[in-house]
Amino acid sequence: MNYPIEFRAAVLVENKKPLEMRDIVFDGPLEAGQILVKVLYSGICGKQIEEIDGLGGYDPYIPHMLGHEATALVKDVGPGVTKVGVGDTVVLHWMKGSGVQSNAPCYKYKENNLTVNAGWVTTFNEFSVVSENRVTRINKNEDLATSALFGCAATTGPGVVFNQAEIKPSDDVVVYGVGGVGIFVIQAAKLMNPKSLIAIDINDKSLKMAKEMGATNTINPNKSDVIQDVKNLTNGNGASKVIIVTGNKEGVELGIEVAACPADVYLVGVPPKEDKIKIDAWKVMHMRNLHGSLGGGINPDCDIHTYMSLFNKGLLPIDKAITKILPFDGINDAINIMRGDSPGRVIIKF
Repeated sequence: MNYPIEFRAAVLVENKKPLEMRDIVFDGPLEAGQILVKVLYSGICGKQIEEIDGLGGYDPYIPHMLGHEATALVKDVGPGVTKVGVGDTVVLHWMKGSGVQSNAPCYKYKENNLTVNAGWVTTFNEFSVVSENRVTRINKNEDLATSALFGCAATTGPGVVFNQAEIKPSDDVVVYGVGGVGIFVIQAAKLMNPKSLIAIDINDKSLKMAKEMGATNTINPNKSDVIQDVKNLTNGNGASKVIIVTGNKEGVELGIEVAACPADVYLVGVPPKEDKIKIDAWKVMHMRNLHGSLGGGINPDCDIHTYMSLFNKGLLPIDKAITKILPFDGINDAINIMRGDSPGRVIIKF
């Protein structure tokens, strides 16, 4: 590969403002453990929207690149990289897999040579320098648009079901929040054949999609008494398994309250860092167990292939949650769609 290389990137230059399309230069060469990829398709995760909106507080890294789920083509590999080679098709993911964790890349604006920050993986850019432990090789014949979601959403959702929740046919399951990740929780939970699978969300379009994906019942908290509705659907007991996929503080608290005693509650959503939630300590003492779930507890090296196999067999219809595919130039439009009431996911095509 000949360096330097130039490419376009959608850069966060100010919170609560649209991303700016800028010309970027990477001088090269690659350092140990770094991989240069050409991004093919990228998902847009809620975490990126939170960063854009400044929900994590002061951001010392602005200007910086974003994105952490994509499919890409390997164009060059740095010293010590053994996991993939030039020409391989890969999924880019934020959870660490095997391989070297490299230094973060050094990018610059073409027009003034100022530094643009980036982490170990970014995907809102035509080319990306990523760490070896953030890539997993896949078959080049896979559905590459859908495969982008296996970098985060389509592994996090099934991951909490398959790796943590241990759902049984006797369980009444609640999924609180059925947006871009929660919809994949519904798909995976359906495969476990629970007694009931209840989707809760304030977006009726998302609830409609959840029903199509396998939810037995749906509840909109803005239109009814959630706690009473769940009791009515569970013989007065509450849910034995609750998976919370919202970062809204009130939603998290209400999600916990629909759980039975005993029950297991899994927190998948990402609330603002400073937010504190109120819980009923007496019910926790009576085995209403709270569990954190970071990325569904997945191992990217094996779980991406496992879940992709389920997709290829028609058991995890990940593609049915993709509502739009927009060109890279339309990334701000895609972000606004994700902010709105459109269900499922939006994909960016490069």
